[in-house]
Amino acid sequence: MNLFILVLLFMLFSGVLFYIFNFNHLLMMLLGLEYLLLILSLLFLINLMMFIKQYILLLIFFIFCISESVLGLTILILMVRMYGNDYLKSLMILQC
Repeated sequence: MNLFILVLLFMLFSGVLFYIFNFNHLLMMLLGLEYLLLILSLLFLINLMMFIKQYILLLIFFIFCISESVLGLTILILMVRMYGNDYLKSLMILQC
């Protein structure tokens, strides 16, 4: 069990690094964020199985994850329709 938690922590650290170093595209940032939410949900599930034994908290966490992903995809679609690409640097240039 400890090895599984160590692997999940390594995956969490690599996901944070992926999220930090892919700041150019909004789609890559959203994929990195979803990867982090997947790993956090696995860690959350392990903690719920060991200590609390209440799975309604995991359901609430999944509801928040789904709503965050829907909002992110909506922003991505609106950005591609308005600006023609998903580069975050193009947003910073267009500000007045």
